[in-house]
Amino acid sequence: MVRSSSSSAPPEPKTVNRWVQMCAGIIAMMAIANLQYAWTLFTRPLTANLHATLTAVQIAFAAFIFCETWLVPFEGYLIDRLGPRLVIGIGGLLVGAGWIGSGYATTTTGLYIWYATGGVGAARSTAVARGMSSNGFRITVDSARASPPALTVSARPSPWPPSRK
Repeated sequence: MVRSSSSSAPPEPKTVNRWVQMCAGIIAMMAIANLQYAWTLFTRPLTANLHATLTAVQIAFAAFIFCETWLVPFEGYLIDRLGPRLVIGIGGLLVGAGWIGSGYATTTTGLYIWYATGGVGAARSTAVARGMSSNGFRITVDSARASPPALTVSARPSPWPPSRK
């Protein structure tokens, strides 16, 4: 009797350490944070180089924040359909394009477009990083109620300290 070398069992799923995922999410968030937190350092040089008012330059930051925050639900849908790797990969490319394009922008309109592009990429990266951390670290309702960030999004008041049943 001849034995078949191929097995009919499906391959074992790749195990990924949740701490590695958490660190990768933190690094991704640090990489995109400069688009927000370094903005005040760029406003004076941008107003001088673009010959624009501060108000006109600040619209680019408003476009970034709008794209970063309002697109997150759509990004969650993309994560479910395409997977987190592809979504965060495209997000990283968009953030990089936003950085580079903003540096070469010669008009305020160009700055708006490139900064909004960076905002779309930041939304993708943010959605994946938050999703990885919440899915990788499932916690009980009582411990979630005890953490201050969870208290801010609680739908109903919870007793303090949490009751132990």
